[in-house]
Amino acid sequence: MFKSGRILLSAIAACFCIQIAATKSYKCSVINEAGFCFLENVVIDGVQSIQTLDLPRHPILLIKSGAIPNFSKEIYSHLPGVRLLHIYNNTVIRKMLIASSNLSEINVQRNGLLEFEVEPVENRDLKTLTIVHNAITTVPKNIRYLEGLEKLYLYNNSIEYVDLELFTNATQLKVLSLYDNRIKTLDSKQGLRFPALQTLSLSKNKLVYIPYFFEAFPVLNAISLRKNPWNCQWLESAMAHINQKAIQIARKDATCRDRWVGDICCYKTVLDFLYYLRQEDARQDRNQLLQMAQQNQELKHLLERLSESVHKLEERGK
Repeated sequence: MFKSGRILLSAIAACFCIQIAATKSYKCSVINEAGFCFLENVVIDGVQSIQTLDLPRHPILLIKSGAIPNFSKEIYSHLPGVRLLHIYNNTVIRKMLIASSNLSEINVQRNGLLEFEVEPVENRDLKTLTIVHNAITTVPKNIRYLEGLEKLYLYNNSIEYVDLELFTNATQLKVLSLYDNRIKTLDSKQGLRFPALQTLSLSKNKLVYIPYFFEAFPVLNAISLRKNPWNCQWLESAMAHINQKAIQIARKDATCRDRWVGDICCYKTVLDFLYYLRQEDARQDRNQLLQMAQQNQELKHLLERLSESVHKLEERGK
């Protein structure tokens, strides 16, 4: 009996030691002048890894290297004192959840990230979201829950379609950077307005025009447009609006094989043909209306003269 008790205690002690040994504690390799706590070789590759995770309770963390294949919601519970989270270069991430937390800034750069999702919970704490130099192809619909966003950087990815309506809940959004993607369609609808947006970056995409551009961005003061196959007619109208509102254009096109409009290159497309066709139809309709108006005026004068002649004949008959 006594021997069995000793075996049981030894087993419990061994389990406890194993658990202690399994705990992975990360310390700041350096804290720079800006207050960033650098973490190196951070590996979180499963439930066990998350459960034994011990991260510094430092307000600004920068994970410099390692592997976190799935940055899940459970990881956020280990970041209670963190306000700014940066994950750079040599830290491999394939999937990431932007969860509701106390974080005010998340910056994910050059990680091979393929997709990100947003927890469907109202989040007013996150002010800046940066997911750049990665491989994401879509903007998740749940990004509408990030209602506190002031700056959104999604440049240098592989995004092909963006629905602007997804950002309308972020009424304080000041910067939207989408340059260097593959965006063909910037979807919008009449009535959408971004009352705080000051900077819109769209260079190096495949855009032909921006729908409702003139009314959607009332306080815009900076825009980048270069390296897009803009429709010439739209660009002419947009450039007139940009000049009238004194909106700054960041950088210009260096070369152009078709046509320049204010140092931005544009291309004549089917849309131009349809526009000019409509313009020609409108010109013809306008000429026809002018002719009809003139004919009506001549007919009016003729009727007046006939009426006057009839009146004179009636006077003579008396």
